[in-house]
Amino acid sequence: MLLVICLVILSVLREPYFCKKIFFIRKLVYAILCLTTNVWTQGGIAITGKVVSLEDGAPIIGASVVVVNTTIGTATDAEGKFSLVFVPSNRRTISVSAVGYKSASKIAGQFDSLELLFSLIPSVIQAQTVVVTANKREQSLEEVPVSMSIIEARAFEQRNTIALDDVLRYVPGVNFQQSQVNIRASSGYSRGVGSRVLLLMDGVPLLSGDTGEITFESIPVFQIDKVEVVKGAGSALYGSGALGGVINVLTKEVDEHTTVWWKLYGGVYSDPAYDQWKWSNNTRWMNGQSIGFSTRSEDAAVAASVQRISDDGYREQDWRRKYSAFLKAQYDLSPYQSITVTSNLFQQYRGDFLWWKDLKNALRPADAQKNITVSSLRFNNAVQYKHFVTNDFYYETKAVHFRGNWYRDSLNNKRMDESISDAVVAELQGNLSIGSNNIFTAGIVGNYERVKANIFGNHYGNGAALYLQNEYMVTKGFSAIAGLRHDFQQVIGLQQYQQTNPKLGVRYTIEEGHTVRLSAGRGFRAPSIGELYTSTKNTGSVAIIIPSINLQPEHSEAYEISSSNNLTENLRLETALFHSDYSDLIEPNVQSDTAVKAVTLNFRNITQARIRGFELSVLTSFLSHSVTVDGHYNYNWAIDTKTGAFLRFRPRHIASINAEWTKKPFEFGADYRFVSRIEAIDDKLVELAPIKNGSQRVANHIVDARCGLNLIEFGIPVRATLNINNLFGYNYNELIGNISPPRHFVLSFEGILQ
Repeated sequence: MLLVICLVILSVLREPYFCKKIFFIRKLVYAILCLTTNVWTQGGIAITGKVVSLEDGAPIIGASVVVVNTTIGTATDAEGKFSLVFVPSNRRTISVSAVGYKSASKIAGQFDSLELLFSLIPSVIQAQTVVVTANKREQSLEEVPVSMSIIEARAFEQRNTIALDDVLRYVPGVNFQQSQVNIRASSGYSRGVGSRVLLLMDGVPLLSGDTGEITFESIPVFQIDKVEVVKGAGSALYGSGALGGVINVLTKEVDEHTTVWWKLYGGVYSDPAYDQWKWSNNTRWMNGQSIGFSTRSEDAAVAASVQRISDDGYREQDWRRKYSAFLKAQYDLSPYQSITVTSNLFQQYRGDFLWWKDLKNALRPADAQKNITVSSLRFNNAVQYKHFVTNDFYYETKAVHFRGNWYRDSLNNKRMDESISDAVVAELQGNLSIGSNNIFTAGIVGNYERVKANIFGNHYGNGAALYLQNEYMVTKGFSAIAGLRHDFQQVIGLQQYQQTNPKLGVRYTIEEGHTVRLSAGRGFRAPSIGELYTSTKNTGSVAIIIPSINLQPEHSEAYEISSSNNLTENLRLETALFHSDYSDLIEPNVQSDTAVKAVTLNFRNITQARIRGFELSVLTSFLSHSVTVDGHYNYNWAIDTKTGAFLRFRPRHIASINAEWTKKPFEFGADYRFVSRIEAIDDKLVELAPIKNGSQRVANHIVDARCGLNLIEFGIPVRATLNINNLFGYNYNELIGNISPPRHFVLSFEGILQ
């Protein structure tokens, strides 16, 4: 049956028209049904238990309890208790994990009914956090041979996060040019066209089929369990798009009990810092409403939610109205097999603000941008099937369809630009344990894109890849990984791109809590259809964009040495040194073209780059874990090796400090973020677009503060939080010609009903 699915995935690449995608999905579903004929019929036992803190014996609420190598799992209730009804007799390893504690596991005995007690060791240092992105399988963070950062769901709740990128700004080595992500200076600025970072949701990619961009606002943050960020070249396992790193959003598992949750928030922007910036006498408000539910029966589980967001904006013509819906359904075909379907929809209406009129009118758009609106509709449907065939072998199949529609209209409803795009990705992966110290991973991936747009034209693209990886554990503390991936990508009518990318990694644990990692890998990124074919005069400036059909893929070689050290029970130090060489980087090129007598912009392979740097993170807690403080620093030395000039739109220094104090029922927190002044920008863009006063930029110093009241302690399932963002009203810009948000206050209420 594995061969059947491989043939199904490959067959989609031979279909010239997207309408045949329906036939592909039918074949995939048929293959999955064939694989589920081996229904589990063995007997099992009931296992109950309790999870408590070793420190004071207090019950741990919401701890994850799973039976290893099965689909069986649950979470602890308000008393820390759990129940597993029908555990197969041949799979008895029970694993327990919880935020703020070290993970633990036990092998159950051979009795008909068992009761287990797990006493977890408190630790803010999450060295044993289970991650999946680094090597496409579950493993402890301590076993991973590359640098990773983990964002837990609590970070989103505390900051009243509306969009995923709001929290990613505090990840070591991550920076943003407004909505465009940059990991370790791998990316400059291209207005979202062609991302060098791959975004995944539950392991399936979410890059648009036309521009290959990331829309962070489309991710339902209230459904996020955690986010894993892998730095460096991830192409050895993830292919084109992962040149600078991978961001994998993992959604929450469905609660064991029927649960309804809700959230309301409202906020207000402070007045502009200067009277001459004031463009409206009205108070600028924001608000949002969310509601969701989850329920589970014996074999099936469903979670769904909807959200509405309204934001008047602090700048003229920067209002937004957003609507989203999320659905996740899981069915356990047996204790060894499960199928999960997710659907996510995001619709947005907004004004179009590209850059300011001038520095004296910093909150007004340039005249050429006035009275333009943008509407977009994006949705993705994904299906995943996982089968634990034996204790040593499991495989999973994934398929996703990502649709993106967006339109730019003038005030008189004249259509300026439009694009309708589809992207389909299907993957089959298998993991085999050979003995107790050898894990082999292999997979095949197929992708298909279709674009219909006045700005890009009508185009089709496809590709495929095969990847192999072997992880060998020499001793308990020493492991080595070698991997290889071969990709080919093609836009129909243009040349085919292909490359083989190796990956090597070594992890050595000197003693518990002290680990050194070495890694090296090669990557590539094929140009997106948007980079190849964009052609428009509707740029909001005097420039016109012309096609760039001769673009070549980008290439990279990345090296890293890193370490993590638990200096004490509550103090962890993480360090990393990295070196990356990039060739044929695709960058926007602005020039005064005498042939067409106009200012033109296109994409070219113009940069050979070398990026070196280091990261330093200190994570600590004290006062019986009631206070936690994290500090991060990232240094980037990013130069063009041909000219010796510093790369455009990259910061040299990034730092942050995050502090939390919990004194039940109160919670207090503050964040400080620093980004050094961007050293080099595109002077031609400023001069020729033109962007008046566009060279004005400063270092970023942003302080956010928050306080919360958790009424659960009083038997009321409600939590209230007040956030003050940009507390000191600092005026800064992440992108040229764009003032970032001023001080604003947000009050939120959320609750859970069970």
